[in-house]
Amino acid sequence: MPTVEELLALDLLTLREHTELAGDVFDPEGQRRAIETSIAVSELASVRREGRLVAYAMLRPQVAGRWFVTGFNTHPAHRSAPVFRELFAQLSALAARHGITSLRSNVYKTNRLSMAFHRRLGFKVTRENDKGVEFTASVADLGATVSVRQSVTRAPTSRQR
Repeated sequence: MPTVEELLALDLLTLREHTELAGDVFDPEGQRRAIETSIAVSELASVRREGRLVAYAMLRPQVAGRWFVTGFNTHPAHRSAPVFRELFAQLSALAARHGITSLRSNVYKTNRLSMAFHRRLGFKVTRENDKGVEFTASVADLGATVSVRQSVTRAPTSRQR
């Protein structure tokens, strides 16, 4: 299980720019507290390469079957098919174990990569405001989308950094 420090380090690497572009303040100590609070009530999936955390997803239950994505992050140097396959396999197992039927996620509009990623996975916009978008997807739709993409776009397996 990743430590709060590992999760925070990955967040510090990638989240500050999007947060500040959206007009909000990225406070590292506030982010640490948010991670500590979330970790206590969430399920975590993570991927390591050579012992280092390179990707994680944190999901928190809301109401029967519906869970919220409290965190999802991948190191820029490890945004590859093998890393995503490993992370999504863990998420699929979590969904099966906990009866998760849908996921909700919030994304800053300034985070173009995440916006595109959510759409490619099959998430639909359910709400939005000036700064952000709420995405929602059924786990069944996500599973079908990920399975199809994996079978069509299998990346060559190579040793990760």
